[in-house]
Amino acid sequence: MPERLSVLPRPTVRLRLTLIYGALFVVAGAFLLVLLYGLLSRALDPGPPPGGARGGGGRPPQEQTIGDQGSRTVEEQIQDARREERESALEQVRIQAGIALLVTSAGALLLGWLVAGRVLRPLRAITLHARHASEETLDERISLGGPPDELKELADTIDGMLDRLQAAFDSQRRFSAEASHELRTPLAIIRAEVDVALAGPGVTERERRLAESIRAAADRAERLIDGLLALARSDSTLRDRDRVDLAELVGDVVGEQARAADAAGVTLDLELDTAEVDGDRALLWRLIGNLVENAIRYNQEGGWVSVQAGTSHHHAFVRVANSGPVIVPEQIAELFRPFQRSEQARRVRGGVGLGLAIVRSVSTAHGGEIEATANPEGGLTITIRMPAWDAGTPGVQPSPR
Repeated sequence: MPERLSVLPRPTVRLRLTLIYGALFVVAGAFLLVLLYGLLSRALDPGPPPGGARGGGGRPPQEQTIGDQGSRTVEEQIQDARREERESALEQVRIQAGIALLVTSAGALLLGWLVAGRVLRPLRAITLHARHASEETLDERISLGGPPDELKELADTIDGMLDRLQAAFDSQRRFSAEASHELRTPLAIIRAEVDVALAGPGVTERERRLAESIRAAADRAERLIDGLLALARSDSTLRDRDRVDLAELVGDVVGEQARAADAAGVTLDLELDTAEVDGDRALLWRLIGNLVENAIRYNQEGGWVSVQAGTSHHHAFVRVANSGPVIVPEQIAELFRPFQRSEQARRVRGGVGLGLAIVRSVSTAHGGEIEATANPEGGLTITIRMPAWDAGTPGVQPSPR
């Protein structure tokens, strides 16, 4: 069966509190009106006719008649008039009470909506701050004022969680810096020893192949370290924010990759326009570099790479398309996971399976979106969209040209 589209409003806490408050008010008001109606009905009850319980004494009924009323006594006529007045009064009470209940119920719903919004205002502030802190920075705190109630306890708990997260990220950055230094040092020593061995006299062909194999392994390990550090940094809070033109970075990256494209027999095509964003220049350079490098590396002889940059609908974008082998659409999502490589990527030397994972992480850190599609004739088209730079963004200075 097809799913039915719901037209009901979203059941927010404010709406539920308003409905509960309104329902309780209606029940209490209805109970109060019924109680008052019963008391009023009892108070207006005319009771038994006077002398109705008397025996044979008193005046005979014939002496208590008036005019053409025949057999009806004066007391019976008075009782009938009182009953009619009572019924008329009670009917008016019922009508007016119903109107009063409807009006006051509407007022109660409106008042409940306003009161619920007032009570939940700190909760909305907590939610907005938590969302902002998770996307932008961890160094801000809620610091909610007011009485020590449950909402303030929740805000203080989130502040404590942010303290622990900030400490964990700071520890991660320190570990990354220390690990980078400790791992690069032995790799530099290995590379130096290989260069010395290759420069020495009497190096056999077998020793040369062994030394070159060691150097390739050291280079691959260094690229792996660089990729892991870049991935760890992009997954954490952005430390440097600047006004960056993606088109300028594309030009720099393509200029550096031109020699590799010529060696691979790949044609580069550029279409650049201003695409300014607010972000980390080093990470954005790595994002574009990984896209262009992958497009060249995983291509074919006589292939092509198209790189575009510009601004559209308040978003800056970078689009990299390339020729190459046909890629199954279901396989695209796996390519953005760390250490996931296609069959062609496994046959190409030099990759470590972190390129597109870094692209995704850097894009997410900048509030961007990724769109990747497989070209029908082969290859990929990857588009990165980020919020365009806003002149009103506080604390952002133009980058030096």
